[in-house]
Amino acid sequence: MSHQASPSASRIRPLLAAALLLALTLPAGAEEKKLDSSLGLIPADAAFYGSMLRNREQVQAVANSKTWAKITKLPFYQLARIAIQQQFVGEQFAEVRAWMEEDENRNLLAMLTDAVSDDIFCYGSGNWVDFIDLCQQMYSGMRYTGPIEQLLKDPNFKDQKAMQYAQIRGMLRVLARNPKKIKFPDLAFGFKVKDAKKADAQIARLEAMAQLLSTLNPMFKDRVKRTKVGQDSFLTLNFDGEMIPWDQIDWKDVEEAAGEFDGVRKNLKKLTLTISLGIRQGFLLFAIGSTAEGLTALGGEGPRLTSRAELKPLMALAEKRFTGIGYNSKALAVVSQMSKEDIDQLTVMAEKALDAAGVAESKRKSIMKDLTGLASEFKKSLSAPGASLRFSYLSERGYEGYSYEYGEFPDRDSSKPLTLLQHVGGDPILATVGRSKNSLEQYQQMSKWVKIAFGHAEPLILEKIGEAEKKQYEEISKLVFPLLKRFDEINAKMLLPALADGQAGLVLDAKWKSKQWHPQLPQGGKTLPMPELAVLVGVSDRELLEKAMKSYGKLIEDVLVEVKKHSPPDSQPPFTKLPVPEVKEGKAGKIYLWRLPKELQADARVAVAAGLSEKVGAVALSAEHAERLLSAKPLKVEGGPLANTKRPLTGASYFNWPVFVDALSPWVMFAVEQAPLDQLPTPGNAEKKEGGDAKKTQREVVFFHVRTILDALKAIGISSSATYIQDGAMITHSEVVLHDE
Repeated sequence: MSHQASPSASRIRPLLAAALLLALTLPAGAEEKKLDSSLGLIPADAAFYGSMLRNREQVQAVANSKTWAKITKLPFYQLARIAIQQQFVGEQFAEVRAWMEEDENRNLLAMLTDAVSDDIFCYGSGNWVDFIDLCQQMYSGMRYTGPIEQLLKDPNFKDQKAMQYAQIRGMLRVLARNPKKIKFPDLAFGFKVKDAKKADAQIARLEAMAQLLSTLNPMFKDRVKRTKVGQDSFLTLNFDGEMIPWDQIDWKDVEEAAGEFDGVRKNLKKLTLTISLGIRQGFLLFAIGSTAEGLTALGGEGPRLTSRAELKPLMALAEKRFTGIGYNSKALAVVSQMSKEDIDQLTVMAEKALDAAGVAESKRKSIMKDLTGLASEFKKSLSAPGASLRFSYLSERGYEGYSYEYGEFPDRDSSKPLTLLQHVGGDPILATVGRSKNSLEQYQQMSKWVKIAFGHAEPLILEKIGEAEKKQYEEISKLVFPLLKRFDEINAKMLLPALADGQAGLVLDAKWKSKQWHPQLPQGGKTLPMPELAVLVGVSDRELLEKAMKSYGKLIEDVLVEVKKHSPPDSQPPFTKLPVPEVKEGKAGKIYLWRLPKELQADARVAVAAGLSEKVGAVALSAEHAERLLSAKPLKVEGGPLANTKRPLTGASYFNWPVFVDALSPWVMFAVEQAPLDQLPTPGNAEKKEGGDAKKTQREVVFFHVRTILDALKAIGISSSATYIQDGAMITHSEVVLHDE
C-alpha cells in the first residue's frame, strides 16, 4: 500500500465519523465471513473431504477442567503416574531417553505435536469417483458375472478351479472395458504447521535416510526424488507397474481367447504410484496418487470447494469455532448406491442364471417378463442421491453441529410434529422417534412380488421332486397357505392402516428398582434399578389396531392347533391357547398385561405390557412403564435442537448421559463390592487408621475412586438431535451439552 501525505486532523475527523456511522448502520451480515481452515485449499471437484480442527484447544480444555482435576487428585492416579515416571527413568528406557535428548529428535517430536494440534484433514480428488466405480464393477464381475458365465458352461459345478478362474476373468474383463480408470486416485492427508522450516528440516532428514536405502536396495534406485509441485518442493517415492512381473504370470487359464487380456497387462505395466511428502501453504502434506501432480489442486487455481452451493450452510456460520468438517460429493454418492444400470445388469445376470439352470424357454420368458416388471418398479423407487455436508463447532454449552444430506427422501415425512416426543416419559435415558410414509404401499408392493416369485418358483421345485414329496408338499400347502393368506390380510387391511400415522420410537429408562430382581441374584438387600425398554407407535385407528391384535392372537392359536394335530406326541406344543391378558383401565388408556410364569421367579412387576390410547401404542416390560408412556408429558430439555418439539420433524433423538450413569452406578458399585480388593496396592493416603481395618480402608479408597470416576462421566450432559427436510436437504441439528462442576 502506497503512503501519501497525511491529511490534516480537521479533515480526518469527519472521515472517521462517517466510517463509524457507516459501520454502525450496516447489517451484521455485511461483514465478510472467512473460514480459517484447510477447507480453503480444497478444489470444488473434490470427491470427499474431512477435517479435525482445534485439537490442542480441545485437549487443553479437558486438561484445565475441574472434572479432570478431580481425577488427577485420585490416589491411584498419582500412584500410576509415579510408577510410569519411575519406569521411564529406568535402564530399559535409557536408549529412548538418549534419542529424545538429541536436538533433531526433540525438534521432530515438537513438529509432530504441532502438526496434530490445529487442523488435520483428509482429501480425495474427483478421480476417486471413477476408482470406486471401477472397484464396484470388479466386485460384481468377480461375485456374479464371472461365476454365472461359468455356470452356463458347467451347470453341475464339477470344475471348482475353473470357477476360481472365472471370478478372476470377471474382474479382468471389467479392467479391459475401463482402461482410462486404471490408475491410483489422489489421496492427501494434511497437517497445519506453524513453522514450515522446521518441518522441511525433518523432511530433509527423511530424504537422507531414503537415499541411503535406495543405494542399498537396487529396487529403489532412482525412485527417491525431489519433485516440484507449483512453487513447492516435495520428496517423492515412485513406483510403477513394471516392478511387478506380469509376464511371469500364466494367463492361459483365465483367457478364453489367446491374448484376451494383453491390453490389461499393458495398462497394468503403465500403472504408476507416487508417495509425496512436503509443505504447501502452511500444511505438511502426505499424499498418494498416480503422480505428485494431483497436489497442485490443493491451494491452486480454480474454484474452491467453499464456492459450492452445498456448503452455503457452513459458510453462513463461518465465524463459529469449528471442530470438524466433512463433505462427500454428489458424484461419489451416485456411484456408491445402486443405479438403474446396476438393476439392468442384475436382470441380465438373472436371465443367464435361468439359462444355466436349464429352465424351459417358455417358462424363462414368463419369468423374465415379470422380472423386467419388478426391475422397472424398483428403478422408479430409486431416489436421486446428492452431496452431503456435516460440521460441528464449540458452543457455550458444549458441542453443536449440523449434517445436510441433499437429494430426494420419498420415505421420510417431515410435514408434522413428532407427537410421540410427548410420550417418552419426560426424562428418559434414551428416546428416538421418527416418522416415515408409504408403509402400506410398500408392503403391498412387496407382497405382490413375493406372490409372483412364488408362482414361478413352485412349478420349478415340483419338477425336481418325487411323487411322495409332491404329495407331502400338497398336504402342507393346504394347511400353510390359508394361514399365510390370513396373515397377509391382517397386515394389509388392519395393522398398517391402523398405524398410518407413520410414527415409531424406542425408549430406554431405568426408573423402577427392586431389592430382589431374581432369587439367584445375590443383591444383599440393595436396591438396584433395571433397564426399562419400550417400543412406541403412533396410532391412527385404535379399534382397527385392537382388531388386528385379536386377529393375530387367533391366527397364532390356529397355527398351534394345526402343529399339534400333525406332530408326534413328543414334539407337540405345550399349549394351543394364548394366555388371556389382564386388562387395566389407566388414566391415559388401556393396559394389557401378560405376566411371566411363576417358575421364572422374577420381580412381580416384570411382564409384557401393551398400552393403547387413541393416538399412542406402547409395548413395555411393566404396566407402570406402559402407563407412563401413554400419559402426555413434555420432554425435559433446556434449549438445543429439541427446544421446540411442536415444529415439523421427521426424526429426533435424545440421550441423557447423567441419568444413564446414575442408573449404571449402583450396579458398578455392587460389582466392586463383590470384587477381591485385598490384592490391590494401597496408595500412600490409604494407610491403616488408628483402631481401623487396613482392608476396609483400602476398600473405601477403591469405592472413592469409582464414585469419583462415575461422577466425572456425568460431565457429558444431554445429547439431542432434530431431523427435518428443507430446501432439498435432510438436515440434522445435533448438540452435546457439557458440564464442568
